[in-house]
Amino acid sequence: MNKEIFIAVCDRLKTEVPGLRWIDAEEGQLNTGERPAVAFPCCLIDISYPSCETHMGGRQKINAQIQLRVAFQAGGSTNAAAPKLVREHALSCMDTLDKIHEALQWWNGGNLFNPMRRLRGAPEKRADGLKVYNVIYETEFMDCLLYTSDAADEGLGVD
Repeated sequence: MNKEIFIAVCDRLKTEVPGLRWIDAEEGQLNTGERPAVAFPCCLIDISYPSCETHMGGRQKINAQIQLRVAFQAGGSTNAAAPKLVREHALSCMDTLDKIHEALQWWNGGNLFNPMRRLRGAPEKRADGLKVYNVIYETEFMDCLLYTSDAADEGLGVD
């Protein structure tokens, strides 16, 4: 919903998490019966505004949530009886998730928004051999599109 935030998050992940092979907007790429048109591991990004608070002059404080769908191809056995190297390879997805967290937690995009903080993270239940994690970060920023009489004349004002 905010191009500058989307680009900032993509650029940050590209720089700080070079193990991600595909960083893109969430367009339902993983919800297909065929092989998804992404390279793995991938991070698909969606931005939502769960709440907006209007201030004087029409400025709005936007509460933004950045949802990341981080997907990996299945990496092998993680059980305690698996050989150490097999298990470490299978769990390497957790290293990538840690790097994503290190890149985004408390990062403010060069003062583009307030420092991000993680709200939650959870794996998806899937039967297609992909391991997908949903991780949500939250931030706030001010939308400074000011209320003007011209905007009111065009029906763009604050009621």
